[in-house]
Amino acid sequence: MTSRRRGGARAAAALVVATMGLVGLSACTTDPGTPTATDGVVEVIAPQDRQQVKPFTGELLDGGDFDSASLAGKVVVYNVWGSWCAPCRTEAPVLKRVSEETRDLGVRFVGINVRDNDAAARAFEDSYGIEYPSITTDTSSDAVLAFGPALPPSAVPSTLVVDTEGRLAARIVGPTDYSTLSTIVTETAAESDPDQ
Repeated sequence: MTSRRRGGARAAAALVVATMGLVGLSACTTDPGTPTATDGVVEVIAPQDRQQVKPFTGELLDGGDFDSASLAGKVVVYNVWGSWCAPCRTEAPVLKRVSEETRDLGVRFVGINVRDNDAAARAFEDSYGIEYPSITTDTSSDAVLAFGPALPPSAVPSTLVVDTEGRLAARIVGPTDYSTLSTIVTETAAESDPDQ
């Protein structure tokens, strides 16, 4: 790792810590009708400490099939969401914007829809102009289990960033903001770019 890259990782970690201090995050509970305030968790994981994410498959809201192995070698951002979750509505424009801005870097976004019905989920995606694919509620449990203890079962929304080697690079439990997500995603993408 070059010193320039190490400096960028330190800057990203400092930004994440600063963001945690300034922003109170909330997440929805297991009961879809009851949002609750909680302390947000933003964790950037050093490359030497990252754990492999188990491969998983699922059905997509658009009717296709998803296989996480098809995204091998790419940075992938997985967002756990539900149309019933108010914080998910708050962060939807952020996810859309960062997905569009980082696509040319090879980053891909995938939604993991939970405790929802497909019609409501598709309406949510249409309402916010979300164009990246989402795994349906019926098949989302395998996706959630692939992240193991890094993803608490009731943590909706949550965003998980997987590096090009298929390892968990960062997690955000609770809604994310633009600067936090953009910094984490671009720094993770830059790790595999020899020109950075």
